Amino acid sequence: AAAQRAQLALADIDGDSAFELLVASARTWEAYAVPLTGNATAVADGGTDAVAWTPATLDPARGPSVVGLTAAGLVTWAPGRGRHPFTAIATTGRSQSSDQRRSNVSGIGTKVAVRTGARWTAFDTASLQSGGGQNLQPVAVGLGGAPRADLVSLVWSDGILQSELQLDAGRLHVIEETQRQLSSCPVLFAFDGTTTRFVTDILGVGGIGFFERPGVYSAPFPREHVLLPEGLAAVTGGRYRLTVGEPMEEVAYLDQLALGAYDLPPGWQMALDERKAIAGAPPTGAPIFFREERLPVRAVNDRGDDVTARVSAADQMAPPPGTPDPRFIGRTTRHTLTLTFARPIDRGPGRPVLMIDGWVEYPYAQTVFAAWQADAPFEAPTLEARGPDGRWRVVAPDFGYPAGMPRRMTLPLPPLPAGTDALRLTTSQEIYWDRVAVVYDEPLPTAVVHELPLASAVLRESGFARRTTGPQRTPAYDYDRRAPLWDTRHPRGWYTAFGDAAPLVTAADDALAIIGPGEEVTVEFTAPPAPVPSGWTRRLVLRARGWCKDMDLYTRDGDTVAPLPGDDTAARARLHRAYNTRFESGR
Repeated sequence: AAAQRAQLALADIDGDSAFELLVASARTWEAYAVPLTGNATAVADGGTDAVAWTPATLDPARGPSVVGLTAAGLVTWAPGRGRHPFTAIATTGRSQSSDQRRSNVSGIGTKVAVRTGARWTAFDTASLQSGGGQNLQPVAVGLGGAPRADLVSLVWSDGILQSELQLDAGRLHVIEETQRQLSSCPVLFAFDGTTTRFVTDILGVGGIGFFERPGVYSAPFPREHVLLPEGLAAVTGGRYRLTVGEPMEEVAYLDQLALGAYDLPPGWQMALDERKAIAGAPPTGAPIFFREERLPVRAVNDRGDDVTARVSAADQMAPPPGTPDPRFIGRTTRHTLTLTFARPIDRGPGRPVLMIDGWVEYPYAQTVFAAWQADAPFEAPTLEARGPDGRWRVVAPDFGYPAGMPRRMTLPLPPLPAGTDALRLTTSQEIYWDRVAVVYDEPLPTAVVHELPLASAVLRESGFARRTTGPQRTPAYDYDRRAPLWDTRHPRGWYTAFGDAAPLVTAADDALAIIGPGEEVTVEFTAPPAPVPSGWTRRLVLRARGWCKDMDLYTRDGDTVAPLPGDDTAARARLHRAYNTRFESGR
């Protein structure tokens, strides 16, 4: 019997925000206040022989009771009078507003810190008693006489930080893990002459330390070219102004930001050879000039739905992908999109190129690892072509996808079967194919290309642009509505000092401007002196080189800025000593 009674537990017995230690004795349980001096003082005694017992939050307002099993049956020691007010907290990884989750439904392993005035109460939801039986009951926290807790800070089992404010006493508060975009990659904004507008994210292809399975990390591709929407960036004071910011919990390493302008004659359009490549040759970023594009005359998904209208315009109303897998963010049931064209697409005025506007729901490193453990792979998109004989042939296995938030990607098509009149996309990733067309890449020697000089680059602490998520997880950021603080932490290490950062982002030399959560680099480029001829079109292309790294639990070195990507050179070391002088750690 004595062995059965041996256990320890922590509970706030008197409501003073400090846990007491409950221990088994020869007769029953006893509660002790244990101050920092280590001298324990008995504050309660069950007074009845108990075979087993446990703290239990039966009334959130009054604090913990103790429930025991004695020879006479079940006994409850209810809270006594004179206690301070309590609040009760239960955690869950399930959010009623989302069909996906990151942490376990029961919130097991969540680290919680409650602040009331200057007092802190910290605990882990899985380690408050040593008995053989564990449970999922709420934890009662005394508020020391205060009517509410000022702050509750949580670190979920997946490493996500979350804060809740002003939790009233006398209530049970069930806290759901916020399903928010904690990390992705740097976000690009452009000044349109009046306001700073969201464009898309960049350098997601340059993610470092991304864990796939034991011993395997994704190789980063630290280069991306971004074709800005036509007419979005305006000339102000003779300059174009772009901003690369970090409104998430991650670090970005910016090596080069350069801007080019392409003036196109009437009737011509352009795209870029860009995508997140999985298999095959990596994208070159080269311009693709075209006069002719062909939209499918019919598009059908794997459910047999006609979705032609949904793939005919870049309006962020894509055909629905497969059914989301609630276990793994970004994974769905295998889904297809079959595109039929009015005439064969293998013949045209130039090389056929598949051009897609769309976006993807990125998984995290721990998500990909969990899916690997469950033998539930993320199948990258594969492209098939159908010839006149009706047979489908794989022409581009695992070719890739649009690398993040809404953007345009292309895939220069390999030789197609003669007479190809249909294409089919197949994947189990949560990818939204918004607009799909085939264009024909032709030389355009009359295009006028300008390389714009970098006029300035300023690094500053700007705050966190407000993110909204529309239908089909379409993200948007409102730069004019920025919060000074957010639930983020800085990876520990040296960052670029606020102020001039031009020497770090002018050349592709591995000398890095390093920014963290709530920070940005604003670059200005001198506009070309020559106006665009009448009838011509000017398109702007941002060339970015750099890397990014999030704080996912499975990201290699995710909690530190170091080790730095790129090559160590004497020139880089000199610039880093001069500019990367700001140390940040934690929140």
